[in-house]
Amino acid sequence: MQIVFFATPDFAVPCLQQLISHPAMNVLAVVTQPDKPVGRKQKLTPPPVKTVASEHCIPVFQPEKLSSDEELIDKLRTFNPDVFVTVAYGQILKQNVLDIPKIGVVNLHASILPAYRGPAPINWMLINGEEEIGVSTMFSDKGVDTGPAIDSISMISDLNENAASLTERMSLVGADLLLESLLKLDDALKTNTNRDYLAIKNQFAKEQEGYEELDVSKKLAPFMTKDLGGIDFSAEEIFYSSPNPRQDFFKYSKPNSAKNIHNMVRGTYPWPGSFFMYQDEKIVITETEIPFVKAFLEADSETKNYQLAEIVKIDHKIGYIWIQTQDGVLQINKLKPAGKKEMKASDCLNGLRLKEGDSLI
Repeated sequence: MQIVFFATPDFAVPCLQQLISHPAMNVLAVVTQPDKPVGRKQKLTPPPVKTVASEHCIPVFQPEKLSSDEELIDKLRTFNPDVFVTVAYGQILKQNVLDIPKIGVVNLHASILPAYRGPAPINWMLINGEEEIGVSTMFSDKGVDTGPAIDSISMISDLNENAASLTERMSLVGADLLLESLLKLDDALKTNTNRDYLAIKNQFAKEQEGYEELDVSKKLAPFMTKDLGGIDFSAEEIFYSSPNPRQDFFKYSKPNSAKNIHNMVRGTYPWPGSFFMYQDEKIVITETEIPFVKAFLEADSETKNYQLAEIVKIDHKIGYIWIQTQDGVLQINKLKPAGKKEMKASDCLNGLRLKEGDSLI
């Protein structure tokens, strides 16, 4: 099968490696985003898929805006590809690009479609505390994750898994699913003597069932902003919304509970990161968990009435702290004050001169 591969981040690397190593797949070229400055020194750094492609002498193209790069679009036509494959590419393919491959464009998406359509599905699945997650392959139409599905596979989310670790795990599962879907298309391509490409596509296309019943006010995955992870331990609710003006319907709230704060922390790690403000200083929360402390709290409740945002316990030996929320305590394991390295939460509180009974407000 003749393929042009469109992708950018680490998530797409296992997919590209699978396709390069499989004898039935021929990656003709890779299209990715331009090199970007990274780190404090702003060193110009290539996208991960560019590095892999270059190691295998595969041509790489990096347009600023693909849909208006007529020279590159003409070049892609000369490859005469069977299919385009997209994996977190970062640009929406317009119709002049979608029409180039014979069968169409196959996209790998990190959710069970139609839920969590959008650029940040892994983050929002964790933020919403989804237990059953997964990946899907689909044919791309004009729009964002709106085409018919091909295949999907379900996974179970770990309670303490963050977006970084889940991305790594899903990238491996997704690579296997993508290869499986493409092999099915390749078999159909070889057995279809009439070369009816539309018939091949329709043979595997499945409409995204259940979209009508989907609560799109919560089950979308809009891009994240740097202030998404802001936490106020004294508040009653956490509010969620989309920065996209076309998604003004995407607004909802949840109780400011230990579970929901924990999900926010793991869903926004490592970027944009969850944080709270203390005396005008931004403190980033990098690791939390829900402790099993029922017996401790019941024994202590006769003498103490904990308030929201109160520091219930500081464990200097292990390094964690407990913070009172709407429905119990949240255990914070690691914090990162502004301009400093990540550290044990107890060490951070020592630096702030906070003790048990004080409040993080």
